[in-house]
Amino acid sequence: MTAGVTYLDEPRRPLAFTTKAEAVYREVRGRILSGRLEPAAPLNQDALATELAVSVTPVREAVRRLEAEGLVRFQAHKSVVVAPLSRDELRETYEVRLQLDPYAASLATKRASDEQIAEIERLARAPVSHDAGEQVSLNRTFHREIYSLCGNALLTQILDRLWERTDRYRLLLASGDAVLFAAAREHLEIAKGMRARRPQSVRQLVRSHVENAQSMIENALR
Repeated sequence: MTAGVTYLDEPRRPLAFTTKAEAVYREVRGRILSGRLEPAAPLNQDALATELAVSVTPVREAVRRLEAEGLVRFQAHKSVVVAPLSRDELRETYEVRLQLDPYAASLATKRASDEQIAEIERLARAPVSHDAGEQVSLNRTFHREIYSLCGNALLTQILDRLWERTDRYRLLLASGDAVLFAAAREHLEIAKGMRARRPQSVRQLVRSHVENAQSMIENALR
């Protein structure tokens, strides 16, 4: 959704929730991370409450939670906007990912079953999509299939949160053919390294892959 478009333009659908605040939080967070709510877009809490058929109180609770995660910001007169893309956030996120993604992939190379590696190979061969949101989802699925096999639940949880923060930035890369096909080739090399059970090689391949993505996103932000 772009700035200036009302929330009521979105199709209505029932919310699944345990509490209203949790439901609103999950819905708005999903819109931000998927790009449906664009960086710097205003967040009208009253309109959102009307759309989701809740009072403004759970919306405010959800917004405070999103603020704590750095996904929204309060401006003058208590107006709320989606957090803009930030080079500092990008740098900080990738500094951590450059350590954890390669490590998790090396562990997965040693611990994954042959059938699990076959699934990684299948995902690596998936056709690229020219729909930005779909391509970001395909990329995320491939990488999560790898790091979720590291055998460390805490490491997987940390990477889940880091990747969620990264996906907003990856939307900047999901429309260029050269970028998409280069990433696809790198995915195949990573899958081949896992099939050969070469954890150190996979570690280097993943680190290079993450570095390339960071560099391209930084260029796009400029």
